[in-house]
Amino acid sequence: MEIKVNSANVLFFNALASETRLKIIENLLPEHKNIKELAHELQLSSTIIAKHIEMLEQAKIVKCENIKANRGTQKVCRVILTDYHLVFEQKINNSLQQLQQFELSIGHFYNYSVSGTCGLSTVNALIGVCDDPRYFSHPERYNAGIVWFAHGEIEYNLPSFMFENTSKISELEISMELCSEAPGINENFLSDIYFSVNGLSIAKWISPGDFGKLKGAYTPKWWYLTEYGKLVTIKITSTGTYINGELVSNITISELGLSHNNDAKFKIISPRETDNPGGVNIFGKGFGNYDQGIIVSILRK
Repeated sequence: MEIKVNSANVLFFNALASETRLKIIENLLPEHKNIKELAHELQLSSTIIAKHIEMLEQAKIVKCENIKANRGTQKVCRVILTDYHLVFEQKINNSLQQLQQFELSIGHFYNYSVSGTCGLSTVNALIGVCDDPRYFSHPERYNAGIVWFAHGEIEYNLPSFMFENTSKISELEISMELCSEAPGINENFLSDIYFSVNGLSIAKWISPGDFGKLKGAYTPKWWYLTEYGKLVTIKITSTGTYINGELVSNITISELGLSHNNDAKFKIISPRETDNPGGVNIFGKGFGNYDQGIIVSILRK
């Protein structure tokens, strides 16, 4: 998750400005624990631990739930996210630049060609059955909260109305939550995931694994497969293409062939012929650690 270094996120930074709260996070990362267990391990009172937990909850670092115990209820805590990126940004001069943004449902794909372990699900139920690509054509796919496949590609239309005055577009940004697609779950399972716009390969991201040891912050309780991914933000500018702030290719915004007459074609690709053919999970609303679909942003001069 990207955290901008500004006053709007003071709760987040204040929550980390404590050795005790950092120890609480360390203790929660292997597994979920209740207040009493944390108090015992850190040799502090439950009252003090509860106050620190409250700050971590306000900062949206930790999430707690009251669950039934042998006697009454207990407050069980877990770390929501394990991946944060600090972003230092200069303020945009709104008189000079304009930001336009929209969000695509991950099930709103235009075309697909997938094989191997694959499937789709809404927040309520699987769509069809697993490992049968035919269900990628099911009308219910528009409500999908997670889509996965071992090999192949999936294509989304970026609507042409976004690309008026293409000569003034200075940046195209596409943000989504992704991870590998291992048989079952494997936290250390590399996958080469490629991206293209209008048939032009723009970047590759290597996913470190298929994550499932911890529950996704938004993943339904009934779900039993992959839980969450990493937030991947692709930014194509006049100087090159970046993923999570790191330059990954020299492809520039002018090379994408954006047109106000034609939708742009954005593909997520997991090929067989690559160093790490590890598949892909795509997370949308109601799944993973980020309650979003595919967010597309256009910045104009």
